[in-house]
Amino acid sequence: METPHPNIPPGNAEFRGQQSTSGDVDARSVVPAESGGTIDDPNGTGGDVNGRDSECSISTSALSRVFRGVVVATKIPEEVAAPIHEWISSYESKESSEHDATGTNLGPEEWCKAATSGLSHEDSKQLVRAAIGVAFLREKARRSQHATPADLAMVWDLVRGAITHPMTTGPCFTASRSSQGFLAVPLCSLLKDGNIDELYRFHIWLPDGQRGNLDFAVHSHQAFAQSWILAGVGRDYQYKFEPVTSMEDATHAVYALSWADDKNTSTTYKTHQTSSTVVNTGKLGRTTRTSGPSVHTRDMSYYIPSAVFHSTEVAPDTLHATLFVFDSHRGFVKDAPVLGPKDSESSTQLRDPAGVTPAALANMVETLRSWEILMEQGKQHSERAEWEHALRAFNKALNLCTSVPDFPNANRYKHQVFGHLGNTNRRFGRYEHARDILERALAEMEPDSPERIEFSGELGVVYRHMNRLEDAKRAFEDQYNTAKRLSNERAQCRAVGNLGMVNYQLSGQSRGPLLDLAIEQLTERVTSVRRLKAALDSHSSDPSQRYLLNTFTTWEMVGLSRLSLCYTARGEGDQAIKAASEGVELTKKSADSTAIAMSRLFYGRALLLDGQHQEALKQFNPPNGCTPAIALCKEPSEEHRSYLAELVDAGADMDVVDEQGYKALDYAVFNGDTATEMLVLSGLRQQLKDNVEVEVAQRQNEAKLRKGYRELFQDKLRPVLLNSNSNKNALQDLRRVYADALAEDSEKAARFDVLKFVRYTDFLSFGKIPRSSDKLPGSDGPLVQRFRSNTQNDGQSSDTADFVIFFSYRWINAGSKTSRDTPDDSNNRQYKRMLNAIENFLSLHPTVDSERLGIWIDHACVDQDKPAPGVAALPMIIAQCNALISLVDDAYHSRAWCSVEVMMVQTLRRSYNLHMWYEHVPSDSDGGTLREGPIDWQVVMKDKQLTYESDRPKVLFLERQSKLLG
Repeated sequence: METPHPNIPPGNAEFRGQQSTSGDVDARSVVPAESGGTIDDPNGTGGDVNGRDSECSISTSALSRVFRGVVVATKIPEEVAAPIHEWISSYESKESSEHDATGTNLGPEEWCKAATSGLSHEDSKQLVRAAIGVAFLREKARRSQHATPADLAMVWDLVRGAITHPMTTGPCFTASRSSQGFLAVPLCSLLKDGNIDELYRFHIWLPDGQRGNLDFAVHSHQAFAQSWILAGVGRDYQYKFEPVTSMEDATHAVYALSWADDKNTSTTYKTHQTSSTVVNTGKLGRTTRTSGPSVHTRDMSYYIPSAVFHSTEVAPDTLHATLFVFDSHRGFVKDAPVLGPKDSESSTQLRDPAGVTPAALANMVETLRSWEILMEQGKQHSERAEWEHALRAFNKALNLCTSVPDFPNANRYKHQVFGHLGNTNRRFGRYEHARDILERALAEMEPDSPERIEFSGELGVVYRHMNRLEDAKRAFEDQYNTAKRLSNERAQCRAVGNLGMVNYQLSGQSRGPLLDLAIEQLTERVTSVRRLKAALDSHSSDPSQRYLLNTFTTWEMVGLSRLSLCYTARGEGDQAIKAASEGVELTKKSADSTAIAMSRLFYGRALLLDGQHQEALKQFNPPNGCTPAIALCKEPSEEHRSYLAELVDAGADMDVVDEQGYKALDYAVFNGDTATEMLVLSGLRQQLKDNVEVEVAQRQNEAKLRKGYRELFQDKLRPVLLNSNSNKNALQDLRRVYADALAEDSEKAARFDVLKFVRYTDFLSFGKIPRSSDKLPGSDGPLVQRFRSNTQNDGQSSDTADFVIFFSYRWINAGSKTSRDTPDDSNNRQYKRMLNAIENFLSLHPTVDSERLGIWIDHACVDQDKPAPGVAALPMIIAQCNALISLVDDAYHSRAWCSVEVMMVQTLRRSYNLHMWYEHVPSDSDGGTLREGPIDWQVVMKDKQLTYESDRPKVLFLERQSKLLG
């Protein structure tokens, strides 16, 4: 039902709009670039949503036209523009003579290559690149093709590069403040008869609270408009306007718009404005909202035909950015007014941007785009219960907030990361850390902040796992009350379920008022979420609709599982089985392995308590993936330990490996929960048959290795790598941090080796590949050096190598004596290849000081009499080396040890752009050549060969650990 809307729209907002004099608003089409072929486009678009559209080319005439608009937008001096026009024209002429064609059509990459080779000045190249980006977007829009995320990223890179380039020849991008509060940077301006013909702009709403005069929020444009979202969230509303004659019936008046520049004020559009003014025409009308809010996020697009009223709302403390076009060729009306107060006369908006530069705006947007991508990756990993990968993505996002000096409103975005980090750390069982993060964030938030709903709920879950049930109840009540004040039905649904669970725990699982209240609240949870699901289109291909449907399904499953607990406590076994069974049924399409495992737990528990032991074991022991035991060990608590004890007594399998390569014991050890660890060990002792204590000790040792690795790399090394872009000494710092961490923790020092190396000068004079026990010739001093920590004050230099090369190679001779196995043959062929590779490397990198060069070779740097700590540390050792050189031959890539080393350096190289990888190829003539390792090399470990099959568990362990290096 349409209702009058005298105060349009609510809240602090920024608005753009268009008018419909007929009142029939069709107006907006949301085009999500990430959706499949079913996009809501006016002419039925198609195209590849995953990559760039190779068929969308740019003609020479189109590029020439767009560049003329760039000249106007940037005030390019004639002496700069003329050679570029000439270059475009001559390029077309050349193609005409060669191909007998009237024009050239090239893809954007081809045009960029042509500009790079055909233009000499960097200013000219950047201006043409901006024109190429705009022209490509223009072609996509004209052909009614939606721009994919890859398309939009390419266009933005071209435009951003030009905006941020320090021009020296005169052209300059400029910013101005719109009457709706956003800042606009003209990119391409083509006018005709004083009206907009085509106008492309970069729009950005800063998180500065400035959102224009809300009284003039709703307005229209003369030309057809389309917007592509670069970053942030905007909400679009649409309206119809019906003329009335009386002030009492009117909600708004019609205002006419004029623009001023340095020359005059008129209704003729001006690209470079000093102000704009709206004047009341005396025409009255009644405005009614007809649609919205439609939410627009990164990589989406929407359009608004001419003569349609609309407005865009952007939260005042957030950043939102778009690429925007007015295109009169797709629709134009001369009369496109603004709506404003019925009793005002006029309003003027100055265009002064208050010193904000276009380059600064572009950098802010790029930073937020990177932040959003990381957050999206983290959320996707969370949905699949890939918590380590999620933690990595969220930590990177947090690092952006804290390390980028001009991150827009860093605190607000930092708080969002805190919420997800709290959840992820809770999933790891790091309750104290999760509590500290969430309590800090809540203390800094406003009472009615939307984020407060999620954070207080997450904090309540953390308290519940810490057995602080009264604190948990207070947090859930805060969650519920905040959601109620903000009229957030979804959040209320979650909160009432949380309250039901904590009341169940407070009831002591005994009959009484609290247990009855818990059942009432959990029933409300299930009913509420089913109502939310019913409001969705279950067959929709819209990603946001699918996401909500999956989320609500998980909520329903959790509610049913918790209800089964309550029914069991009340002695209603049939009801418990029915509720839990419905929960398991809902997980069949879920990607959340932990949620699936927990639903199996409660269904199996209900069956077990009903005497159906074998059926219960089927739920406790799924054939693969996360088991109920693993899920409980991920988040240890008194409640979860009680369930785990029931699983052990029932004979549940404690030795299953989940999709991340971890077992229940791994999670128990990592979380440092001794009681949980003892329960798992008890279960293992029941199921292991031969050499039980030996097998148990081996599993404990492996679990502790994985814990130490995760703690060292995640907490110590990764922060240094993430900040490496602005630190030329990042790897030296990494070595120091690693050495300090081992020096401060004797347990980790016993499990992981320090970084060792052989000085290149010593390696050169030694004459063969040394062994770990070898001494310097002519002395008792060790040949192998240790990289020492700041905390080790033994009088020796701690930085005896500035640059370290890691050699990955195949052992070609095992030797005759086990204690003196050598990796080389009698001619020292591998040693000679290493020397040749180093010579070639130093020729390629003359700034590397050979006197300060260290060499890492396994035979020397891993203690051959006690190799375990050296093998365990291998991923972290490679991370500290500047370069890895592979001595490739016909068998190199078939060997497991060589392949896992390549996998590690590839992961590091792609992630941080710090590490180098070269392949040394042997040659009879000159000893060999050095070539860069292929960036796209793919390693599949399962078929790789080993000399000793007993090494297979070690290699598989390292393969799993290498995935965490990224």
